[in-house]
Amino acid sequence: MNYTTVEKGNSFHFEVLNNLMHEYISETDLHTGTSTPKDIIPRITKSMVDKLDENRYLKIVFIDNEPVGFCYAKIDKIGDKGDIRPGWGYIMEFFIRSAFRRKGFGKELARSCEQLFKDNGVKNIWLTADDITGIPFWKALGYRDIGEISKENNQSIFIKFLI
Repeated sequence: MNYTTVEKGNSFHFEVLNNLMHEYISETDLHTGTSTPKDIIPRITKSMVDKLDENRYLKIVFIDNEPVGFCYAKIDKIGDKGDIRPGWGYIMEFFIRSAFRRKGFGKELARSCEQLFKDNGVKNIWLTADDITGIPFWKALGYRDIGEISKENNQSIFIKFLI
């Protein structure tokens, strides 16, 4: 597995991420019964890349030059918009292509994100998970449902305390 940190202005990174976002959003739409217009996806991708800073991380994982998935994460800070937990790591978006699931790639990518947080002094992580693919995956990795629903996406909130 090769992890590539997405760089602003890198057209290759943008193209790969945008292709992954098309798959991700198509699957998310299927799970939620919604339909995101395809012409909006490059704008969503651009917004993710444009927001990268010292507190936001965007990694693409490759297997033999084949893009497998990505993790978009940040460390919450006071002043951030939406649901936040200052000082906590927040996995905002996480995706492994269906052909690569149940082979350990998602687990490795999640562990890589956890290590990134640990390296930056984060002790707790939170995320939201969908009922179909997210909840079973995150529970298997030791994240626990805290019984709250996100106001932003109406999904269950999960947390994990890092040791």
